[in-house]
Amino acid sequence: MGHITLDNASNNDTMIKALETMLAARDVSFDAHDHRVKCFTHIINLCSRRVIDAASGVAGDKNTNSLSGDDTVPSSPIPQAQAAVWAIWGSGERRHAFNCNLQNGNQEGWFMDQLSKIVKVQPLQLLQDVCTRWDSVYHMLTRLLQMRPVRPYPHHCNIC
Repeated sequence: MGHITLDNASNNDTMIKALETMLAARDVSFDAHDHRVKCFTHIINLCSRRVIDAASGVAGDKNTNSLSGDDTVPSSPIPQAQAAVWAIWGSGERRHAFNCNLQNGNQEGWFMDQLSKIVKVQPLQLLQDVCTRWDSVYHMLTRLLQMRPVRPYPHHCNIC
């Protein structure tokens, strides 16, 4: 019997001990402690989530994606980014308006960089973070930075 990779859930401890007992009853040598390998990427995800939550001022496992349009906007950058993406993704109408705004802005030269130079913004979708993927916050923030000149509602959608 080889090694088994599992996440850190306590029920996996129970399962691997039960497997050890079942194998021992069949005269198969298996040491639950020695043959269990904790999943490194899961540990990275847990550590990253703690760092992200600490940087965001989020306590515990609070789901920041539960913000609706009526909720108070958080003051930390990561929850603000999550709230903005969630607000746009939360409605087909808002996604359409955002895409129209992107199209209009590129056609009309609305978007400027930090040096006040007119730029065109690539028509990309915003990315939501996923709590089980530690790098998804990074990808969400990177995409928001790419699309930074775009604002959801400054102009009416007259092209779409």
